[in-house]
Amino acid sequence: MQAMVTGGAGFLGRRVVAELLRNGATVRCLVRPSSDVSQLQSTISADDIGRLEFIRGDLTRADVCAAAVAGCDTVFHLAAEMTGATAVLFLANVVGTRRLIDAAVREGISRFILVSSISVYDTGSLPAGAVVDERCGLDRQPHLRDPYTYSKVCQERVAWEAFENQQLPLVVIRPGNIYGPGRDCLGGRVGIRLGRLMVVMGGRQRMPYTHVANCAAAIVRAGKQNGVKGQAFNIVDDELPTGRDLTRRYRAEVGGIRRLILPRWAVLAASRFSVWYHKKSRGQLPAILTPYKSRAMWTPFLYSNERAREVLGWKPEVDLSTGLQETFASLRQLRSTQQSI
Repeated sequence: MQAMVTGGAGFLGRRVVAELLRNGATVRCLVRPSSDVSQLQSTISADDIGRLEFIRGDLTRADVCAAAVAGCDTVFHLAAEMTGATAVLFLANVVGTRRLIDAAVREGISRFILVSSISVYDTGSLPAGAVVDERCGLDRQPHLRDPYTYSKVCQERVAWEAFENQQLPLVVIRPGNIYGPGRDCLGGRVGIRLGRLMVVMGGRQRMPYTHVANCAAAIVRAGKQNGVKGQAFNIVDDELPTGRDLTRRYRAEVGGIRRLILPRWAVLAASRFSVWYHKKSRGQLPAILTPYKSRAMWTPFLYSNERAREVLGWKPEVDLSTGLQETFASLRQLRSTQQSI
């Protein structure tokens, strides 16, 4: 495989690049001009480093995309902006993807793997207890969520349009919340973090988490498996944590946080109050919570990985207990380092 990877210097990208090299692929990484690739290089064995190449540039430039895909047969598109204004996220995640797709189609690549997000589903309209699998549609009102979700839904729509109209050999991977050593595991699915206070939303629902090594293995499989073009795959682990269990273990094994648990009825009440006060104050206080966001994010759902297991032949190798132990150990080390400075 002659693979081109975007976002290869990132948390997930480093594992995907290493996995591809272990599988014998030649890998070209498109990275930002300012990206530090030393951490990626340090994870690659001496036997594999000769098959790794870097090209620096901006995804929104057509000439950079053309140079990145030249001579490659498989594209793994992982790069994404996760924070910032809507316009910034749209430019990076949607316009950049459009440029890369155009270059890939012209090059005649054999497979284009888009790493999307499980947040793209229209969960705001699903009842509690519903199964979230690949048959669920994309969010029809992503502008009511957050800038990141909005940009990822638009990104997928661009990719599926190219699949239909330009014969893009598309495979979509929709990971849940990716955790592992080197990243804090208390994300938005748990709740809202205010300094040292973690406001746990609901807390009893199972959250769609996947260990970074499990996710990387699924992405590489999507690049090799036959008969998967035109399909999407949820990547979530078999064992999924709840917010209450996760924050309890975090406090015991890492420390440094306090928690406030809001039951589901209180989350919905706080969301309605947030919208009411936003209107009453004429926008002086942003509507951080809305009923739509709360239903989409913190309603109890059943997240399915059945298609990935059956079609890709994937299964999570790192279990939840091991994954959290690794993550907490890295967080303890980071906290100890920060305290000693």
